[in-house]
Amino acid sequence: MEHVFIGDIHGHAPTLLALLERLGWKQRGGRLASPGGQKLVFVGDLIDRGPQNLRTVEIVRDLVERGDALCVMGNHEYNAVQFHTEDPENPGEYLRPRTEGKVRQHRAVLDEIEHRPGDWKDMLAWLRQLPLALEGEGWRCVHACWHPGHLEALERRSGGWYLPENRWVAAARGDTPEYAAVETLLKGPEYELPDGAGFFDKGGQWRRHARIAWWEPEPATLGEALLFQSPPEGLDCAAGYRNPDHPAYPEVAPPVFFGHYWRSGSIEPERANAVCLDYSIGKGQRLAAYRYSGELQLRSDGFRTQSCVS
Repeated sequence: MEHVFIGDIHGHAPTLLALLERLGWKQRGGRLASPGGQKLVFVGDLIDRGPQNLRTVEIVRDLVERGDALCVMGNHEYNAVQFHTEDPENPGEYLRPRTEGKVRQHRAVLDEIEHRPGDWKDMLAWLRQLPLALEGEGWRCVHACWHPGHLEALERRSGGWYLPENRWVAAARGDTPEYAAVETLLKGPEYELPDGAGFFDKGGQWRRHARIAWWEPEPATLGEALLFQSPPEGLDCAAGYRNPDHPAYPEVAPPVFFGHYWRSGSIEPERANAVCLDYSIGKGQRLAAYRYSGELQLRSDGFRTQSCVS
């Protein structure tokens, strides 16, 4: 069976439907009909930023529940659950503080659920039970970073790669294995920039930590190891990269599919066994998929993309 991995959707349901049509899925009686021989795998971040967040969840959930798809949790699903879960240790507060910036990030969803509060409550319960990673026959899938150490910690604490009901509070606290696992698996590892260097992120926040290209086995310089839209002023990208905690995805490991990293430009594998599928549909660019048939060397011709559909 062919597995089709689909990148971050961010509430762009019309674009998702257009991509699925290109992959052979047809609308019949209000539901999607499979072309046969395909299993869809969604890399998370179904919601936030786009115009039809609840519709996106409905589409993906229906596909998962009837056995045509799998889905891992993205940081936006995790954030949504924490945003709407009261903190039992701090009455009147929520596990994700409702700061101005966090409300703004979640605004598109908040506007929709005003009209469908019952539906959203049901969807939220479904989002809570999504796994944080999946492993199939010859492939792996996670939203941001495949990290065996954190996956093992989750398994010891929770019995699997998910957050059971009694571990969501622990995941919101900064000193727990659950918190550390979520930060890495769903948000990706970061590296503190040297010499006071920093940059403004896409939300206008000043950052002193940069995301790591964790799929690189032996990055020698900051330029090879770190991810930027453009290098911060004053940073010497040729300087040596020394990080004993660099995850270093092995060259002999099974192909891993992930999202999260706001890629743009030409679409190609990050490495022969690593594919990022976030091509910035959240910014109105492209929704990406990869058709995987068991090959050990991932190829550029495995990608399918769909430009944003309004």
